[in-house]
Amino acid sequence: MKFSALLTTLIAILCLANLSLAGGPDSGFYLGGGGHLNWITGSGSWDNFDFELDNAFPSEDSPDEVGFAWSDKMMIGIMPVIGYKLSPNVALQVGYGFNITKSSSQSSIITQGLGVYEQGVSIEWHQRNLEVLGFYYPDSDLEYFFFGGLDLANVETDITIFETAQSPDGTGQGIINGDYNLNTDEISAVGYIFGAGIEFTSDNNEQAAFVTMQYSRSLTDDTFFGTEGFKIDVGGITLTAGVKWYLF
Repeated sequence: MKFSALLTTLIAILCLANLSLAGGPDSGFYLGGGGHLNWITGSGSWDNFDFELDNAFPSEDSPDEVGFAWSDKMMIGIMPVIGYKLSPNVALQVGYGFNITKSSSQSSIITQGLGVYEQGVSIEWHQRNLEVLGFYYPDSDLEYFFFGGLDLANVETDITIFETAQSPDGTGQGIINGDYNLNTDEISAVGYIFGAGIEFTSDNNEQAAFVTMQYSRSLTDDTFFGTEGFKIDVGGITLTAGVKWYLF
């Protein structure tokens, strides 16, 4: 569903802008941005446990595995960019990616007589990425290109541990008591990016639509909520579609 929306947006951009595969400007500054889908790797280890973002929280059935109970490993977001085309074949670009917050939760419920006791955890994952890239256009007349560079990721995680107890009072009405404990931590990761893409330049060479596919590997190695050895890959495969405008 998300991929279909991104593809529909790209087709609309191409139709409205009257774009072609002809070469773009030889040099100049540009601004732009686009939407992206990111299939995050999200695997590694945490304090000697095997970690996967889509694993359930530790349980008796899987005591050596831990995760954040994601329903899938897909994130969606936007990335504004600024760049400079040095020549028909070389360009430099900086982008900052904002991903929609990924939320998950898991709980267990115990019934004792007329009382119901629930204990669980909810998690919010906020990931941002700073990308510094170099681009190479093998053929200045056909706007396909390759790129690579540095990925600087930042992840802020909110973990809320909750407990609730529901029991009837003397009139048969339910009484709910609860306790919530919010904890927040922030980690960073450094890695690399490589990928390829294609541009569709307007007839006046003032704007271009682009589509890229990239792979990144960015490893955390930090203290996380007071425990050592949180080492996971927050990179992955990203599909991006967007537009850029040449300023001069």
